[in-house]
Order: sequence, then C-alpha cells, then structure tokens
Amino acid sequence: MNLRAVAWLLGCILLLLAGFLLVPAAVSSVYGETASVWACVVSALVTALFGGGLVWRNRGSTISSEGRVDYFRREGLAAVGLSWLIAAAAGALPFLLSGAIRSPVEAFFESASGFTTTGSTILEGSEIEALPKGIAFWRSFEHWLGGIGIVLVFVVLFPTGGRSLFRSEVPGISREAMQSRVRDSALGLARVYVGLTAAQIVALLFAGLSVYDAFLHAFGTLATGGFSNYAASVAAFDSWMVEGIIVVFMFSAGLNFAWYDTALRFGMKDAWPRLLRSGEFRAYAGLIVGSILVLTVVLWFWGGSNGDPGSELPDYRSIATTFRDSSFSVVSIQTSTGYATADFDRWPEFCRGLLMLLAMVGACAGSTGGGIKVVRFLILARASLRGVRRFARPRAIHAVRIDGEPLDEKMVASVTGYCGLWLLVSLGGTMALTAMGIDLVSAATGTLACLNNIGPGLATFGPTGNFAHVPEAGKALLALFMILGRLEFYAVVILFVPGFWRR
Repeated sequence: MNLRAVAWLLGCILLLLAGFLLVPAAVSSVYGETASVWACVVSALVTALFGGGLVWRNRGSTISSEGRVDYFRREGLAAVGLSWLIAAAAGALPFLLSGAIRSPVEAFFESASGFTTTGSTILEGSEIEALPKGIAFWRSFEHWLGGIGIVLVFVVLFPTGGRSLFRSEVPGISREAMQSRVRDSALGLARVYVGLTAAQIVALLFAGLSVYDAFLHAFGTLATGGFSNYAASVAAFDSWMVEGIIVVFMFSAGLNFAWYDTALRFGMKDAWPRLLRSGEFRAYAGLIVGSILVLTVVLWFWGGSNGDPGSELPDYRSIATTFRDSSFSVVSIQTSTGYATADFDRWPEFCRGLLMLLAMVGACAGSTGGGIKVVRFLILARASLRGVRRFARPRAIHAVRIDGEPLDEKMVASVTGYCGLWLLVSLGGTMALTAMGIDLVSAATGTLACLNNIGPGLATFGPTGNFAHVPEAGKALLALFMILGRLEFYAVVILFVPGFWRR
C-alpha cells in the first residue's frame, strides 16, 4: 500500500473542496450575510491548508522511481473511502463557524447527510427556514457535489491512474461505463448530470420558483438528496406543476446514467431500444407505476379525514389529490430523494409498509439514487429460483441471466454477499438504536433511511420529524451508515480490514 499516494490524493480532493466552499461564500455575499461569508471563507482556508499540506508533504509519491504510476486499486479504494469521511468533516465547518449548528457531531451528521445525498436532518422546521441563505445553499450544494461524486470530479481533472478511483466511486453494476475509457465515461456522466440540472432549473423557473429556490431544489432532485429550505419541503409551493417537474426529474435521476451516456454518444435511435430491453428499467418503471396505482386505490377507499374539519388526516375524497400525493411519494421514496408533499406516516399501515419496501429496493444501478438497487434484487431473485431448480435437477447447468446474458458466478456471489452484509448491518444498527432508547419502528426505519440514503423513515423519523433527539453516539453511527450506503459498503468496510493496509 502506497500510503503517501493515498495522502496525496486526499490532499487534492481537499483542495478541490476548498474551491467549492467559495461558492456559498459568493451566495452569502449576494445576500449581504457577512457572518456567513466569513464562515465559508475561513472553512475554505482551513480546508485548503490541510489539503495543501498533504499535497506538498507527499508530492511525487504517485510516481515510482521508474517513472510509472505507483497507485492502483488498493490506493483508489482507500482514497475513496477516506475522502467521504474527510469531505463530511470539512463540509461541517460552515455550519459550525456560522453558528447554524453548534455541536460538532450534529454538524458532521448534517454534512454527511448532504454529501451522501441522504437528506436526513437534525434541524427543526423553524431552524431550517432560519438558516442564512449562504449556509442553506451550501447544505443543498453538498447534495449536488455528492450526487456527481467528488471523486468523479477528481478523475475528470486528474485522469492519470483514475481507473481505480472511478471503479470505486461509481455506484452499482455498470458494465457500459466500465467498457469505455475512464476519462471519457467520467466526462460523459458529468455532462449528463450538469445538463439535467440546468434543464430542471429552467423548468422550475418557468413554474414560478425564484432563482434561489430553483437551484436548491434542482440540487436536491438530481442528486436524489431531498434537502429543502422550507420546513414543509415541496408542499410549501402547493403547485402541481412544481411537483410534476420534480417527479419527472426524480425518475430520471433514478435511471442508470450509462444510458444517458449511450444516448449522447450514439443517439436516441440506439439508446431507446437498449433502455426498453433492459430488465432493470422495466422492473424499476413497473414498480413505480404499479405502486402508484395500488396506493391511489387504497388511499382513495380509505379516504383519510373524508372532509372532517376536525381531523388531522389528509382529505382523500378526490381521486386526483390521492393520485398526486401517491405519485410524488412513491417516486420520491424509491429514488431515495426524500422530498415530501404529504405526511405518509399518517397513512394506513399497508401504505407505510409498501413505501419502506420501495425504499429498500431503491433505484437503478449507476444512478444517483440509493437503496440496494433494482438489479441486485433481480439477481438475488433469479439466484434463489436457480437454487430451487438445482434442487429439482442437480446435474443440470443453471445460469443466472440478466437481459439474456449469463452472469459470471463471481458477480452473483458478490451480489448475494452484499445483500447479506446489508442485512447484518441493518439489524445491528436497529438494535444499537433501540439500546439508546429509540422505539423499534423508528430505529428500524431510521437505520433504513440512513443506510439506503433515503432521508425520512417512519414514526419519529417520519417526513415531518428529524434526528435531533438521537444521542450523539447514535448520530455518529447513522452518519457512518450514510457513507456506508453511499459507497455501497465495500469501499468503507475494507478500511477496517488490517490486511488491506499491509504492503
């Protein structure tokens, strides 16, 4: 392990982050928030000093004496895993220095939630709306940076030896991205991400949002993060047009970005058939459409308050209102965005359970969405069916196929191992939170919300709740879960394996 090369890579990422910290400083300056300007500028200086020190101290460490690149997959994995930890720590500085959040652990939690595009928060509704404009912008800008991947940006700027970083950073199973050159793939993904963000900002401006609100909610949508500068989230706009635009872009962000790259390189004529032939896309779209229809019917028959002015339940006598809330909630939860237009924690148990199941499944691999990913569930289901067939015909050859292609056994084993690891960590996190005095439903769904980068859970962690009441040890644990979920376990878990660090 070339530890000096890892330190140099981390230093470069910190320098990059220091530059990004000047963006909220500029926003604070526009709104005349002097204290926030200084908080962001000082944060940038501190981050730059640490980053510059690491780069200077370890200069030349990435090139061997023979002139070859001297960092490979292990160094890339270490840099990726550690970069999210130090980015969350650096990102917490503006919250602390501005006084918006006073506890270092809570600031780290909020920052980790931003960068990992989770969207869980320790802030009360009134505290969210009282945030200075620049700090609220940084909170959502962290989403956008985390969605595109800090390391992905680094690969674009410093492509030499970037294959290990790119393989470790891009989530999910993306064969198309791996088959092309790393730099080209990274640039393609970046173009798609920026282009979709710009398109949504324009659409939201057309729908009547201010420039500031349009930027913040586009950041939260394309990154599938969910931070809003309003306590009521997207419900604050009370606009079917705004909700419709966000639903479309949430769904788009949940698709495999390799498809967009294919559309850019080969045109829509080739891209559309490839998308429609994808079993993952059909399952993703089918789950969303089917769940929306089921929830619409169940909620309409339930009725909620049925027009009773004394009830706190929503009024679902109108099929249009029911369809509107169902559509937004399903797409928001399955893509792990976490925006809300309705308090689904007040819905019937079946509806709440269905939403948590969708949260567990998540979006497509290679997207900005969280969750276990649709393709992993497909592989797991087909591997289970293969086990049944093998029991009936043990001598026959049974391959697990996705889109008609047989998968390598190593891939199948990797997916089953991942799902097993997810289950163990999820159960362990639930038990740890219950040991801290949190009720079982809140503990289970809170762990799910952080581990799958969703944002809201149920009960005290519902769409109108927050994580402020969790003990600091629990907040630190959940922040680690966010990073685990964002990097899909292995890039973080490997850091705790002693043999990984040996030469």
